[in-house]
Amino acid sequence: MYLEDVNIEGFKSFSEKTNMSFQPGIGVIIGNNGVGKSNILDAIVWALGEDDLERVRCYDQEELFFSGSKKYPPASNIRIDLNLKENQGKDAPSMQLKREMAKNGRNRFWIGDDLVDAETYLAKLEKLQLRQSLKTIIRQEQINDILQQNPVQRFQSIQSLLENKSTEEVLDCLNQKVAPLLQRYMNYLMPLGEVQVETLSQNGQTDFEIIVTLPGNRVRRVHQLSGGEKSVTSLAFKLALFSQMESPFYLMDEVEPSLDYTNHKSMQAFLKDVATDKQLIMITHLRSTIELADTLHGVRTRFDGSSFMKFYFVMHESLLRMYKCC
Repeated sequence: MYLEDVNIEGFKSFSEKTNMSFQPGIGVIIGNNGVGKSNILDAIVWALGEDDLERVRCYDQEELFFSGSKKYPPASNIRIDLNLKENQGKDAPSMQLKREMAKNGRNRFWIGDDLVDAETYLAKLEKLQLRQSLKTIIRQEQINDILQQNPVQRFQSIQSLLENKSTEEVLDCLNQKVAPLLQRYMNYLMPLGEVQVETLSQNGQTDFEIIVTLPGNRVRRVHQLSGGEKSVTSLAFKLALFSQMESPFYLMDEVEPSLDYTNHKSMQAFLKDVATDKQLIMITHLRSTIELADTLHGVRTRFDGSSFMKFYFVMHESLLRMYKCC
């Protein structure tokens, strides 16, 4: 399954109905700072049933609604439509999910053309494994959040993500599934380094540690890594961990650390690997990531600050050569 279309209306900076279409693989969203790119990911998350305002970067419900401008009135309703498809086949089954909210806080939900209650809507999302997608969003400012915790807190955070798993099940998952995939990803991102996970249970608590051996046999625990090394390790670890969830796609908001040209190529190989069985929807400013795009979306703002889609196309080499700026 992959996310084929997103329609946004009245949500945050989007004053008019705006459509984005994606294909399996890597969908890239570009634009200058402040044009509303992150609001697209927020809209997807909100349509998937997220009611924690902090998770959609708001303090107050009012902030979900377009606030108005000289040309466009304030939104009285917001509506997000998601269209999901099982595969790219012409006759492949698809599923439409819609969420709408009025200023008075009333929510309405649709599955296809059927108006349903919140409980039925959320149950459908669970059945499609889409509630797992709420956990598989990585934002620039949160990329290191798990690895910045102490080893006990880190294990607790992982166990929370892998909900309904016992301590023994989580340990087995980390050692048998996550660790090998983490090493595979790090082979792209830090080719001359090695990584291992270490778990220790004592006094009713469990520690989780990542140890990286850098070139020159320099051994570092994850909190001892440099900023760039830690960001690379964090990204690899999070995506290795996400592989244990059933989300069909990952949302990533400017997650690439500062890299030199050689490491840009390493990041490309890494993202291609991840995208072999997961759809990636990425906000980026990096040309090296844009080169990977299966679909490219350009976001701009009007004179009044409202967001709109300047262009959309299925990427190919001739279009990439035309690309000058974001």
